[in-house]
Amino acid sequence: MINLVDNISAYFDDDFINIIYKDLKINGASDEEIEKLLKDKHRDLPMMEINIFQLNNYKLGSIGFTSRELENLKIDFVEEKLLSNDYNGNNPTNKIVYLKVLFDKGNKKILGCQIANEKNIEARLNAIKTIMEKGGDLKDLVKYKVNPTDDEWNPDILNILALSAISKSEENSTNVEANNIENLLKNKEFLLDVREEYEYQDGHIKGAINLPLREILEKKDTLPKDKDIYVYCRSGHRSADAVNFLKSLGFEKVHNVGGGFIDISFNEYHKDKGNLENSIVTNYNFD
Repeated sequence: MINLVDNISAYFDDDFINIIYKDLKINGASDEEIEKLLKDKHRDLPMMEINIFQLNNYKLGSIGFTSRELENLKIDFVEEKLLSNDYNGNNPTNKIVYLKVLFDKGNKKILGCQIANEKNIEARLNAIKTIMEKGGDLKDLVKYKVNPTDDEWNPDILNILALSAISKSEENSTNVEANNIENLLKNKEFLLDVREEYEYQDGHIKGAINLPLREILEKKDTLPKDKDIYVYCRSGHRSADAVNFLKSLGFEKVHNVGGGFIDISFNEYHKDKGNLENSIVTNYNFD
């Protein structure tokens, strides 16, 4: 295990750096201390080495390349992210796990992985390492038994992420990233929050319309068919269902906000430095 080091940013992409920022800030680090830790984003090209960092509320792990490194190398790659409750492994916590796998756009070979969670990251990084060392791809990751102690194959979130990536073609993807929300607001785009009302009241994007997923059929006529609709939920699952459902109802210009309000909260908290006064959200929610 590697202790927290000044160049921790070199091992992770910006979405994970947002998680690190929130963890350090909430646990009392000053902005100056945090910026010193996060300023260096350079390292020697990575080998097949697992890197694990212990923060206050999270473990963060990485192996292989970051998106930044792949862009610098001019490698055509795709990143697939998943936010999910951690429900399996030797120590299921049911806490949010933040997971990203990078793979070659052409041959789908695994190029890197980053993960943030309270527990259960070692087995997942070891699985990625095994597949990468064998030159494996997404199909290998779909069927890989991440938790070998299970009597039967119990799909891990790694398997689910790989399956989602295979079924999704980039040409047909309607996803937008959480860090694009501010531009959507500036352009006065239509933002639809499909969480329950109590979730919306706990924190939402300012100006977003709340319509719970279960009410979409009943209230579909309140939604504009002539505008782009950007849909978000807690972590991106319900919003993906909502996008598919709306398309089946004849809405052609609907887009899923990947990562949902959890991802938006991490992104905005880092950008706002925890100050809600000028934030695009009414409150943050990281769980």
